[in-house]
This record gives sequence, C-alpha cells and structure tokens, in this order.
Amino acid sequence: MIMRSFIFFFLISISIAAQEANIVPYLKMIEGGEISEAEENLNRLKAESPNDPSVIFLDAVLTKDGEAALTKYNTVYTKFPKSNYADASLYRVFSYYYSLGIYNKAQSYLDQLKNNYPGSPYIKMADRSIPDLIESAPAVTNSEPVNVQLPPVNSEKKYEYTIQAGAFLNHKNAETLLNKLNKAGYPAAMHSKDVGGSILKVVTFGKFKSEIEAQPLLDYLKNVHNLNGRVVPSN
Repeated sequence: MIMRSFIFFFLISISIAAQEANIVPYLKMIEGGEISEAEENLNRLKAESPNDPSVIFLDAVLTKDGEAALTKYNTVYTKFPKSNYADASLYRVFSYYYSLGIYNKAQSYLDQLKNNYPGSPYIKMADRSIPDLIESAPAVTNSEPVNVQLPPVNSEKKYEYTIQAGAFLNHKNAETLLNKLNKAGYPAAMHSKDVGGSILKVVTFGKFKSEIEAQPLLDYLKNVHNLNGRVVPSN
C-alpha cells in the first residue's frame, strides 16, 4: 500500500512538473502594449523555469533581434514538439522567412506545420500563396512578351494595388528582373524594405484599382518569366 501510494505521488509529481507556465496573461500584456510589464514577468519566469518551452516562447516573442528570436522558436518546436506553443513557434518561423521573401524555406516550415500539427489553427493563417524563391536571379528566357495590355494610367485616379514581382536579398538579382520587365515594355520600380534587420530590394510593376485588374500581368509574369508574383497594396 505504501509502495502504491509512493508511485501514485510520483506520477502526480511528474504530471505537475510537466505542466507549462501559463503565459497567456503576458501575451495579452504584449498585445496591449505593456511590454515592460511583460518583460518583468519574463525575467521572473526565466529564473524559476528557464527550460520551460512556454517561457522560451514568451522570451522569443519579446526578443527584438529577428535571428535571436528565430533560434528560440526553433528550440520550442524541435526540443518540445508537444509543447502548447510548438505549432505557434513553427508559424512564427514560417512568417519570418515569408516576410524576408525566402519563400522556399517558408514553404518547408509550412509543410512541417501541416504534417506535424494538422489540427493547428495557424495552418489557415499561414496557408497563403508562396511566391518564387529570391535566392537566385530570374531565369533568362527567349520568349516574346505575351500580348498583355497595361491598364491606362490616370494620375487623377487613386490606385490601391501593385504587383510585387520579387523581393531580393541580392541587389543584382533585383536589377536583373527590373531590367527585364522594363525591356519588355512594362515599367517597373525598385525600392528597399527593411525586414527583420535585412534590407530587401523589392521589384514592383503595374497600378490597379482592384486585385482582379492585376490578373493579366500576373499571368504574364508566370508565363514569360516563370515567376509567381503577388498583388500588394500600392503604398
């Protein structure tokens, strides 16, 4: 009887020890802009349970450096795959690479999210169209431009959308696409975008009042340059 009681107590102790810290109140603090308060609670939690996956997740959320946060998210879902925040961590990693424009890597994390956590609510949030890679320059084609009529430009009208043809870490790759589009007769523009401390060169072209208007040029981009563009707000 004593032995049974000991085993029962031991199992209960394991169960309690295995429970993760409740970080929901602190996530709500962050959402409400109470960053300092959340950081104070994080310091307390780290002192009490430095290896708790929920605490590591909260630490990642509060980490300003993108690469450092990425390492912490990776720790959560690789070392604690059954954690309450394993799928959320995978989603954060997916979002990081997607925002950088490294779409091939983003897709791999989206696949992991779907395969490992099929019931995760983050799948619906993450399941978007993945544009082409940015790691290599667009392939040079000998195809003649298809007969796509650019919408007439009227400076008096406000245009809400444009097409992001590519986002590149490599400036030369961005220039390659920019020159190809301009040479084909489709005026394109290039601007810099700071994402997670990395400077991307974003190539856009076309001005549209609706996303539907952009479809012919999306088809052109795919058929002639073998690139999957995406419609984005013009601002």
